[in-house]
Amino acid sequence: MQSNKTRVALLDGARSLLSEVGVREANMISIADRSQVARATLYNHFRDKEEILHALVDSEIARMSELAKSASHRSEVLYLLSRDIFDNGALRKVAELEPHLIARMVTISESAKWGQVRATLQSVLYCSKESGELVLRWLLSQFFSPIPESARRAAVEKVEASLSI
Repeated sequence: MQSNKTRVALLDGARSLLSEVGVREANMISIADRSQVARATLYNHFRDKEEILHALVDSEIARMSELAKSASHRSEVLYLLSRDIFDNGALRKVAELEPHLIARMVTISESAKWGQVRATLQSVLYCSKESGELVLRWLLSQFFSPIPESARRAAVEKVEASLSI
């Protein structure tokens, strides 16, 4: 149980640090310091920064999946996910400072992660594989160009309407 709490603290610390300095400037020492754990503890959980980043992506996918599952209807799923992307400080900082990392992360592929996210979207939106793919691509486009609150509802309505076709 303590190990899981430590892992969560490490991921929270990494997320917080990334929202301020991006990936390039973050290092294992600063992540340990931000997480308020001993450096040895960090290395007991993660070999290197890349491993932390992969774990952070997995953590974010799980968190956003739970957010989507908490919604009561399609438009709420789309709205909540779009807003979450917009409000994600770490994602915004990385997109600002190191867009190539985001581009590599969101490259369309048939990876296991891609399929997992698409399947979750299909499940919570009650839609086809093709529609789940469309929504996933729409959400990923917001990594580079987040939709501001003033335009979000209209965008959500259009995407939702496309799911009914």
